[in-house]
Amino acid sequence: MNPAPQPPTRYTMPDVPTSVLRLAETLVMLAASADEQVAWLARHRWHTDELALDFDWANGWVPHNVDDQSPGLLPPALHDLLQRIDDALAAMSDDPAPETWTPEGLTTDPEWAELRHLAAQALTEIEALDLIAIPSPADL
Repeated sequence: MNPAPQPPTRYTMPDVPTSVLRLAETLVMLAASADEQVAWLARHRWHTDELALDFDWANGWVPHNVDDQSPGLLPPALHDLLQRIDDALAAMSDDPAPETWTPEGLTTDPEWAELRHLAAQALTEIEALDLIAIPSPADL
């Protein structure tokens, strides 16, 4: 006799600390020095645009998931910084200068310096939540 069919398992979103950690990990790499970013990209054999894609992936679901599970936990300042980072990355993606998306661009392009600054501010906001330990770039 065949067992009764089971309903499909429903995907559940990670808990709040895990979600915030995923976002923090992407911000750690955006805030890292150019040398740390270049080393991270080489270690993973990724292209420079993976820094943006990784953030886009996390920013696309983490704030919504956390806001659904713990309304009001993420401060407005963090939401604002995430939007500013997203806007800056979008502007860089629209820029036809391909050197922006090279290891050399990470070290010389002032837009990357501004992104590092914004990401560091966002990490400060996350750290103030006291939910997770912020990893170092070497841990990623």
